[in-house]
Amino acid sequence: MNNVALKQFIAMLKREVLEHPALFLFAPAILAAVLLLFSAWVMNLLPEEEVALGIEYAATLFNGLSPMEMAPLFMVPAIPFIVIFSLCAVIYLLNCLYQDRKDSSVLFWQSMPVSNLRTVLSKILTLVAVAPAFYIAVLFVLYMVAMLAITLLGMSYGVAVAGLGYMFMAALASLLLVYCSMFIASLWLFPTVGWLLLFSAFARRAPMMWAIGVYVLLLFLEDFIFGSQFLVNWIESRSNPNQYVVFEFSDLFGRLFNYDMLFGILVGSILVGGAVLLRRYTD
Repeated sequence: MNNVALKQFIAMLKREVLEHPALFLFAPAILAAVLLLFSAWVMNLLPEEEVALGIEYAATLFNGLSPMEMAPLFMVPAIPFIVIFSLCAVIYLLNCLYQDRKDSSVLFWQSMPVSNLRTVLSKILTLVAVAPAFYIAVLFVLYMVAMLAITLLGMSYGVAVAGLGYMFMAALASLLLVYCSMFIASLWLFPTVGWLLLFSAFARRAPMMWAIGVYVLLLFLEDFIFGSQFLVNWIESRSNPNQYVVFEFSDLFGRLFNYDMLFGILVGSILVGGAVLLRRYTD
């Protein structure tokens, strides 16, 4: 890819973010604000002695521990963000190509020297790599605000927060693990990504109903004709979080490079290819 094509592709990624700020920016920011307000409300309900005791206990507990050993613990606050990201990802995939046809912007992009393949790839890369970075950035700010609050509360109660540095390093390590988990999840669930994009490019209306309806029809036909449940079992295996949640960096290679991952990417790529072909046809 030459320099002009690279700049063009980066511009397409920026376009995706600017056109979907509610999914990539506002959703994690609002969730973080809600969590902060809820935490402040809970802290306000607790007696000051219990708050001081809790801060002192945490400072003593984390002091001297390995940040890598603590990192999985700091991934727990990221669970609501991962859930919101998953919901936003489904909404984005179902609407990104469908909306282009609905508002006729696809005609503008097809008049430009931009291939359908590159356009679809920009949407996939936005979901797989760019969107998780925004969620991680919001989580980083949330962790920093929480640690600043712990420091100020510790100073006000006369408690030495000795383990704050270890907590900070553990928080950074946990953010890297969360980003890697979101990235691997996008690849592990790539058949789902391709399936949703396929119906986003195909459906004239209600792409979600098409995606769900055709999937249910395939399940019925498989059971009726072959008497098997291969699709159900395969989807259940793909939905297992243990396959893509990473708690140690040593697990990255094994999660990324295995036959199940490569087969899923192959199936997803075929579905994405179908979405690219369907995008040639406008309403």
